[in-house]
Amino acid sequence: MKNKILFLLTCLHFSISTLSQLNKSKIKITDTSLQPLVVVNKVVANKNLLQLIPEENIKSVTILKDKEAILKYKELGKNGVIEITTKDISKRKLKQILKTAELELIPKNTNKLFKFSGNITDCENIPIPNVQIKNTTLNKIEYTDSLGKFSVTCRLSDSITFSKQNYQQQKLQITSEKEINIQLKEIQRNQILIKKPVIYLYPKEKTDIELSINFEGKLGTTFPKLEKSWNVTAYENGQIFDKKTSRFYTSLFWDGEITFPAAHYQYKTGFVVEKEKLTSFLIEKLEFMGLSTAETNDFIQYWLPILEVNPYTFIHFLVNDAYTVFSTNTIHPKPETSIRVMMEFFGVDEIISIAPQQLPSTKRKGFTLVEWGGSDVSNVIDVNELLENKHIQKYITLNKEINFEKQNPIYIIDKKMVSKKNFNKLTCDDIIQIEVLNSKKAPALFGEKGIFGAIIVTTNKKP
Repeated sequence: MKNKILFLLTCLHFSISTLSQLNKSKIKITDTSLQPLVVVNKVVANKNLLQLIPEENIKSVTILKDKEAILKYKELGKNGVIEITTKDISKRKLKQILKTAELELIPKNTNKLFKFSGNITDCENIPIPNVQIKNTTLNKIEYTDSLGKFSVTCRLSDSITFSKQNYQQQKLQITSEKEINIQLKEIQRNQILIKKPVIYLYPKEKTDIELSINFEGKLGTTFPKLEKSWNVTAYENGQIFDKKTSRFYTSLFWDGEITFPAAHYQYKTGFVVEKEKLTSFLIEKLEFMGLSTAETNDFIQYWLPILEVNPYTFIHFLVNDAYTVFSTNTIHPKPETSIRVMMEFFGVDEIISIAPQQLPSTKRKGFTLVEWGGSDVSNVIDVNELLENKHIQKYITLNKEINFEKQNPIYIIDKKMVSKKNFNKLTCDDIIQIEVLNSKKAPALFGEKGIFGAIIVTTNKKP
């Protein structure tokens, strides 16, 4: 059957229109860039489908080339089309094959605008008013009414987000014009799950070690099972022998839940990383902080599939002393070097402006303990509110009238001069108008105070 695929992909350059003729041909593919469209019973198919349909179930094969293919299938047919009609195969069986081959219907008119509507409720089916429904593709925003109903302009394949403060955001890609019901889960504030902390031990020689975890939250799973402490024998190569289970391990594992005040999540520094750059970013930062190649690989293998769900990821590391906000270790004998890295993160749809985090670099000396873990904090902070604030800063940062690295402008809110701290408390919902004056224009209004520029904001807040 693989040869059949080669023949089908090649036959676009020849007058071959039946499977029997293809099987008689000895042609081989020389141009691997060809990607003809495969259509099975009028459904666009992944070319892998050809491996799944038994030869005896193929009734006919038709080849369309050049103008003929483009006339019938437009842009989709620019590399030619292979049309296949089946026989003696049940609809159920064909449906299973189509699903296996990850097929999709031929798009009809993806540019057609229509009103996409539905209802939004909480987990108890109570309507939620004032939910923001944003078509991120067209940048159009609507809100639910008092009964949780909404209607937003969109096209097929557009991306929609549903968000409201204190609720988990949901994302959806439009695949049909049918009305839809959405449930938003209320956020349980401040409690997060600490995932995958693992501990590596590297003594200079074979050493008996007792280690316990002092965790400020609720300890969850441990492996090997932790009671009061782990009693292990560690070797120079990192192997750990647990005396209770009489088994070797490469690391010690634990996780748990913990609650922090809201101030914990008011990030001043961090990184916003594109999905495609996550691997190189993590390798660079983790190894700079002191993780080995093997430890970095373990970290990336666990976290990369989770991080890649989002177009961009905000990341902030808690390193060494900062890690102790989660937990401390009681260990005998005490290591000479400890490298502890906790990654807090949440996903975002677009890049935001934030000062880069300055990370410490730790060199290994003597008996070394390495520990890493991570936590998705999007359920315990109001990501949307944080991003709205960042949008204000992003606007100003991109406005070339003021260089914030060299200048310290004044901030005017509703005709009153305020501190930068008070300005940063604003959200986009508060703002009616924002104006940026450079160092030439601002002094005309504010004298010497405006020599570095001014940010003038009018809000919807009552005096």
